[in-house]
Amino acid sequence: MKKPPPADNRNFSLAFFIAAAFVFSFSLFSCSDDPVVTAAVQANLIMDWEDGQSLPVERLSVFVELSSNVRRVESFSVKSGEYSWNVDSPILFESGSRKWAGWTHLEPPPAAPGKRAAFPLGNYEAECVDAAGKKDKAVFAIVINAALREATSDKIEGLVSVPQKRVAVYSDSGELLYFDSAKNNWLNDEAIFSGVRDSAYYRNSISAGSALCFMPKIYKDKKENENGEQSNGLE
Repeated sequence: MKKPPPADNRNFSLAFFIAAAFVFSFSLFSCSDDPVVTAAVQANLIMDWEDGQSLPVERLSVFVELSSNVRRVESFSVKSGEYSWNVDSPILFESGSRKWAGWTHLEPPPAAPGKRAAFPLGNYEAECVDAAGKKDKAVFAIVINAALREATSDKIEGLVSVPQKRVAVYSDSGELLYFDSAKNNWLNDEAIFSGVRDSAYYRNSISAGSALCFMPKIYKDKKENENGEQSNGLE
């Protein structure tokens, strides 16, 4: 089975996953010899537009919800067709009574000559393995409008039937400070940066099926991107 590039952890992706779905809270679990049991999967194909001219770069975030002791999970893998991604020390956490294991940044398979790296669409399988070598699997699917892959950032809304918009605001170091719908008084860039302390830039985001689309960065100091063009305001 072919193996794509190694998985790479990114603090941004984990912070986004937590802000989007949960209130993060670590706690200690009681010791248990029960085998690992999967219950559900939260998977997002994160599509990242660097600027107004570029096509998106992809990464995959996958977390498996468990009904067993998550602290016993020692490895985690994702498979799709001939490809597999393996993580020896997955991220483990809980929110209230819900427990999760997974990884925030899986790299796409190597691209063919002249092509961009992209994840297969369709069915996937996630597997968790516990300390005793016992396994359990869960299935999920990545479903998007494939036209998103060939679109620049200004075309995204037209390709999404019911776009769910949110704003991700970051500090200068890239820490996610806010991720939610734009507040009613955020009518321009100045209002956004004034409304989030220590903010340095923000990104508009749109949910589209399994995809989470992130628009180019908009900076507080109006810095230019690598192509020399000024960032646009809140859409």
